[in-house]
Amino acid sequence: MKVRGKVSLIVGWITLFLIGIDLFVVSPLLPFISDAYQVSSAMTGWMVTVFAIAYAIFAPFFGWLSDKNGRRSYITFGLVLFVFSNILTAFAPSFFWLIVSRILVGLSVAAIAPLIYAIIGDIAPQNRTGTWLSILASGHLTALWAGAPFGTLLEHFLGWRSVFVALAIMGLIL
Repeated sequence: MKVRGKVSLIVGWITLFLIGIDLFVVSPLLPFISDAYQVSSAMTGWMVTVFAIAYAIFAPFFGWLSDKNGRRSYITFGLVLFVFSNILTAFAPSFFWLIVSRILVGLSVAAIAPLIYAIIGDIAPQNRTGTWLSILASGHLTALWAGAPFGTLLEHFLGWRSVFVALAIMGLIL
């Protein structure tokens, strides 16, 4: 159980890093996305807002459901939706579908993030719960400073859509 717990902690860190990247990568891409869909930067900023609203509204709901029915199926659902919705973000045929895709990403993250914290809280050694949870949180916080440069670099070489394809591929691997 010790090795399995540590593997779970590492996978949890990587997962929170990935979903954190998904949020923080959007900001430097807004001008390129605005140009692609011929909408204002202010309008494109709604990509971040709808993501955050969906995440905030549905995270408690998925926490409640997972307490009743187990966590594995909801995390799996979240990861599948994460992959699908990032592909939709990359190839959205209109700005409307782009916004829908970001709502779906927020929903997927709501199904993943709180449940990872709950799982790690459950499996952490009794005298190391705080340490394990703080390690887990560092994955999300590392994305805070890494997301924007990652997105900018990938956009520079491959275009903004490639960022979301890369996120989908990494989600598929998880």
